[in-house]
Amino acid sequence: MILARYSALGKVHSTAVLPMMRRGAGALILILAASGSAFADEDLINKLSPRILFTISGGYWEAPQETGGDDAQADEGAAQRGYYRTIAYRAEDDTSRLYLQQIALGADGPAVLETREIEAIGEAAGYITDMRPENATGAAATPGFTAFIYMKSDREAAEPDMWELFIDEFGEVSVNAASN
Repeated sequence: MILARYSALGKVHSTAVLPMMRRGAGALILILAASGSAFADEDLINKLSPRILFTISGGYWEAPQETGGDDAQADEGAAQRGYYRTIAYRAEDDTSRLYLQQIALGADGPAVLETREIEAIGEAAGYITDMRPENATGAAATPGFTAFIYMKSDREAAEPDMWELFIDEFGEVSVNAASN
């Protein structure tokens, strides 16, 4: 491609093309070596269940970390931090389930602390058609998380019902039919 591009311009002689091809091959080797992690990421993505319908992340939480001492006092200034993730999942019976994860941020990257099903959504036996965070800026001003879940109780329904998943600053979870 380099050869065709430059010779089409008529500005490069054949003696200049060989060094350019060597540099291009070297750059290609560097790109392929650097993209090794991209292949690992692709492997990870391909392992995700095809039953996952939607996922959103947002909000934040913060908790004091305990020291390893005998009295287990909180280390002042040190806090464990993280965010929330919701996952809409198509169950075996073809209805939707909603899961909430609490993700911790650490030196080794994010780690799942807890996963729990939001039973009110599963009990509704509906079909999740969309999910949206309350705030799409990526920067929450206060601890907690709010997501809006759009769900049809009947696939033939013209419009979905909207549910609100709310997590307050203390980590308490509530799920209600949205009032707006």
